Amino acid sequence: MLKGYKDPGTLVAEIRMTRINHNGAFLVVEGANDFSFWLPKKNVDCELVDGEGKNNVVGCVQRLDSVNFSGVLGVVDSDFDSINNIQPCSDNLVPTDAHDLECLLCRSSALDTVLAEFGNWEKIQNFEQQGGVDVRTSLLNRAVVFGRLRWAMLNLGLSVSSSLIRVPRFVDYQSWTIKDAEMISAVEHESTYRSNLSEYITSLPPADPWHVAHGTDMIELLRIGLMHVLGELASSTGPKSILQVLRAAISTEELKTTGFGAGICNWESRNRPYKVLPP
Repeated sequence: MLKGYKDPGTLVAEIRMTRINHNGAFLVVEGANDFSFWLPKKNVDCELVDGEGKNNVVGCVQRLDSVNFSGVLGVVDSDFDSINNIQPCSDNLVPTDAHDLECLLCRSSALDTVLAEFGNWEKIQNFEQQGGVDVRTSLLNRAVVFGRLRWAMLNLGLSVSSSLIRVPRFVDYQSWTIKDAEMISAVEHESTYRSNLSEYITSLPPADPWHVAHGTDMIELLRIGLMHVLGELASSTGPKSILQVLRAAISTEELKTTGFGAGICNWESRNRPYKVLPP
């Protein structure tokens, strides 16, 4: 199957064909990054399937539900579903208990591993002492600025090019601060929204910041912070390198303690004998 050409129907066909010789569980994930994350963490008897997109994963699970096909679990990013009160459409879907997998990883001890690998301990201590908050909280606070703008754009149905809200464009590298006014002004200028976007963002209801922040923004912000304020990371080191360390650093045992992991364990208890996670 060529990459980028899957849809719910081709996923269903792929799973049905594999079932001929596979009696264990199927874990359907959103894409290549999720596939890499799950490959060393899944049960040996669980078949991993790259769904190539959240809509494909959801559509595949719904179609299999309609014919009572057992043993298939789809795991997806929550995105803004949780804060917009959108519930999973199937008991065979488990969303992340943060905006996405990257946010979940940054909330875990895996972030400490990244800081140890790429950061400067003296700089990190100085930063935390001066600011009065730890790096994780500081990272989250910065990512939420971008996240609330993305949330507002989603609610307003704004048509903005994906290249507009690029984290490096709106961050001061030396101080690790967000140019939020400049960012909002740019969106207002390049979008179809002609009212006061800043006021709309302020009017958004309170929400769990881990569901507001976007994982891609968070990884990019972490990279920039590690370049000057938190370390001396080379500019040639991209987000992919940081993400690789994050993915490898969280253990299956810690994953099971998250709401996401608990959801998978609950699915296993309802769908015996299928196992997704190792014992």
